Amino acid sequence: MRLIQFLKQKIKSFKTKWKVANNSFFILKKIGSVGIGCEIKGKIYISKKEKLFLGSNVHIGDNAYFKTEGEIHIGDNCHFSRNITIYSVNHNYQGKALPYDNTTLKKKVVIGKNVWLGMNVNIVPGVTIGDGAIVGMGSTVTKDVPALAIVGGNPAKVIKFRDKDHYDSLETNKQYGGSGGKPLTK
Repeated sequence: MRLIQFLKQKIKSFKTKWKVANNSFFILKKIGSVGIGCEIKGKIYISKKEKLFLGSNVHIGDNAYFKTEGEIHIGDNCHFSRNITIYSVNHNYQGKALPYDNTTLKKKVVIGKNVWLGMNVNIVPGVTIGDGAIVGMGSTVTKDVPALAIVGGNPAKVIKFRDKDHYDSLETNKQYGGSGGKPLTK
C-alpha cells in the first residue's frame, strides 16, 4: 500500500514538474539563474534574460514586465500575482538632452525570500524588498521595504508588520506554499 502511494506521489510530482518545464522552458532557458520549482503562469516580458536571477519556488503571474538591464534578483518562495512591473533601469534626465538623453541609469532590484506581491504592483529601480514582506495590490514601491513589512499605496507605505514569531516558526520548519499557496511536499 505504501509503495502505491509513494508511486502516485512521484507520478504527481513528475507531472507537475513536466507542466512547469513545458510551460516555462523557453522563458526560463536563458535566465541568469533559476532555482527548482519555478513557474511562470502566462505572458512575461524580460528585456535581458541573463540579468534575471530567480530562487526556488518562485511563481510569477500573467502579464509580468521586467526591465532587467540593472539586474533583478528574486529570492526563494516568492509569489507574484498578475500585472507586475519591475524596472532596474531608467532614463537619464540629468544628461545632455531634455527631457532625457540616450544614456540609462541602471540600479539593481533585490527581492528577498518569501515575498508576496499583489496584483498590479510596480517596483522602481534600486529598490530592495526585505524577506517576508507583502506588497498590497496596486502599490508602487519607490523606497526599500523592511523585512516582514506589509506595505500598500502609491507610493507604498508600511501599514503594519507580520508576526515575527509566526514567520520564524514557519521558516524554521520550512513550511512554504507552492502554486496557489498549496503546501509544498517534502
